[in-house]
Amino acid sequence: MDKEVRVYNFCPCYKDFEGELICLNADNLIDVEHAIFAAEILNQNATIESIKQFEVDDGKTCYSSIYTHDGGCYCSSQGWRIRIHNEDITTDMLMQSIRLYALGPTEITVDCASCIYGILLALVLAQDQASIKRYLDEFSLKVAIKFTELELDEITDETPYFETVQIYLAELLEDQYYWKEVHEKLVEQNESEALINFVEKLELLDRYQFLFYSQVMNIRSIQNSRILMRMLSHILRTSKNILDLNGEIHTLIATDSIGGYEKDSALVEKIDDYMERSRTLDHFFGNIADIMKGNM
Repeated sequence: MDKEVRVYNFCPCYKDFEGELICLNADNLIDVEHAIFAAEILNQNATIESIKQFEVDDGKTCYSSIYTHDGGCYCSSQGWRIRIHNEDITTDMLMQSIRLYALGPTEITVDCASCIYGILLALVLAQDQASIKRYLDEFSLKVAIKFTELELDEITDETPYFETVQIYLAELLEDQYYWKEVHEKLVEQNESEALINFVEKLELLDRYQFLFYSQVMNIRSIQNSRILMRMLSHILRTSKNILDLNGEIHTLIATDSIGGYEKDSALVEKIDDYMERSRTLDHFFGNIADIMKGNM
């Protein structure tokens, strides 16, 4: 096993989402604070002891840097093992992802992080249909738990998959009715076109999500590979629609491009709730687009 230490000036788990800095390690969404780290200088005479001196271990400081040692990849600031989809990322996997991304002498920087993350996720899943089906299953269940009132300690191996996801589907339907009523109310009150279009986008986002989960539940029973490929292509298209629309909505809110809803406390609360969810939507549906686009 290679004992050499090498420090990298990027981290595949680092994500800048509209100015919000997030760590994706171990399939989490952790708010982090960026700090300067001189990876190039450390690499001149790097040892595991010298790297360990810079670990902060506070759960929030991020150097957007990783290092490899003894066959594994580690966070330079926290010392965490880099994990994606329940699997430890090895040095070999990291080097393979860099080769697939760069295809030449290109220097990998923090701006390349999302692409490297997507390649590593694809390597973990091996890009086969069975793995993708399992990932979609696990993904839909995880989001259903996160976005409903269900608590993780309430979920066991005996908890019915369909029942859990259907709870979230019911919430999505209720949200669609809510946005439809808000839309009709805004039209009656002659509110601004920008606000009306914004509410339409939120209703459409819930429709896309409902379609996605319905499609995922449907492929669980498909055994024919040709039919499965066709369904996966539809799921990819739906995922891209969700990803793009979520980005549009989040940008509209973050840039304060809409107005006129501040006096409606229920609407303000609903939009705040969406903002809490938007990062999760971006992360998970971005992952789905990354792992599936190579197969379509």
